[in-house]
Amino acid sequence: MEAAAFLAVSGRTRSARFLEQLKRAAANPASDEAVHDLRVAIRRVLAWIAVRDALLGPDPRLREARVSLKTLMSPLGMLRDAHVKRDWILKVVPEGDEPSYQYSVQVASDVLRWEARVRKRLVTQSTRRLRLLIPKGGGGLGGQLEAAILAPDLLGRLEREVSKHRDAALDPAHPEALHRMRLAFKKYRYAAEVLLPLFPRATEETAKRLHGFQTLLGTIHDFDVILAEAAAFRHGILGMEEECGLEAAFRAVREKSFGELRGIAGTPDALAGVFGKELRP
Repeated sequence: MEAAAFLAVSGRTRSARFLEQLKRAAANPASDEAVHDLRVAIRRVLAWIAVRDALLGPDPRLREARVSLKTLMSPLGMLRDAHVKRDWILKVVPEGDEPSYQYSVQVASDVLRWEARVRKRLVTQSTRRLRLLIPKGGGGLGGQLEAAILAPDLLGRLEREVSKHRDAALDPAHPEALHRMRLAFKKYRYAAEVLLPLFPRATEETAKRLHGFQTLLGTIHDFDVILAEAAAFRHGILGMEEECGLEAAFRAVREKSFGELRGIAGTPDALAGVFGKELRP
């Protein structure tokens, strides 16, 4: 199929970027920025594979690459979560609260533990080249035209998957629904990133809008994870029933971000505005 010609260009770009970031992170696994950039590079390769499968059909030869990337993502994700918890705690946790301090010590320990695991994994991973089978094709107008016909249908299906979670995600009593919406939107956003060159009306602002909404969903999810983990630590480790200062602080910033989400996606039409008309036929 001629769509392979279009995908070849983005595939090679993403593969090269991933290998570059893998080398950089292996040299400094304690760097928040290096770990973040490697995770983004992996996400972009995985998104490219998913888009390629959707437009051209699954290729079993890419299965090994997908498994290797996801295996590498697991400890990177745990390290990223520990970094995020540490950074948010430094920003919002009140001083002088002993339960909060003890939970913060556990988070700091998690950072060191996952840095060690990531360092070991990256040194091993970087010594062998991860093989990505890029579809053949020289690019050009023919590949773009055919891919442009297929792309709106793919994005439409991914958009509907996000939208079906909207009502439940806006219920603060069900953070798991917001988590599902976040995962669905992440798939949409990374697929859209691959396909943006096929939409003439898409601009840099389109990409920024999608990134901003994904960041908002991710921030609220981070707060939910911290709140659940801190409560479990307080109850299970410290044997305390009363909410600690850390939980109260994070509940307040979570409510602020959740209000922002309601303002952006409070109605179906408002959520449709996040996706934008420029990514429709």
